[in-house]
Amino acid sequence: MESNKYIDFVDMWNLIEATSTEFFYDRLAKIGLHRGQPKMLRFLGENDGCRQKDIADRFFLRAASVSGVLNTLEKQGLIERRQNPRSRRETLIYLTEQGKDKLVQVHKFYEEINELWFEDFSEDEYEDLMELLGKLQKSLEKQNQKEQEDKNR
Repeated sequence: MESNKYIDFVDMWNLIEATSTEFFYDRLAKIGLHRGQPKMLRFLGENDGCRQKDIADRFFLRAASVSGVLNTLEKQGLIERRQNPRSRRETLIYLTEQGKDKLVQVHKFYEEINELWFEDFSEDEYEDLMELLGKLQKSLEKQNQKEQEDKNR
């Protein structure tokens, strides 16, 4: 049976995801974080005082999913919610000092993970891969947007 390059790609993607997920989350637990938390901390580090909707939009998540992660981060003392002074109906999300300290750990964690995952890559190979993945991501984003527009018609 002849191989289909697109099926081969999906199989490879799934294998990479499965292997990297276990590796990633085992190490993440060592710094006291769980799935979804690092990316939200990183987003808040760049967008402190944003709305929950901003996070949901950025990561293509439902509001309930974001709320669950934020509730856990709040219980851990890493974020705080404050009423928007311009709109009483809106809540803004901020990193606490403890959250900023945890964000430093997250950045270090990502650096260590990248060093381990890409130790066999040359700088050029890494840059090429990132360029191709960026192109794939834009294509997927465009397709998702098109599907959302079709659903809303």
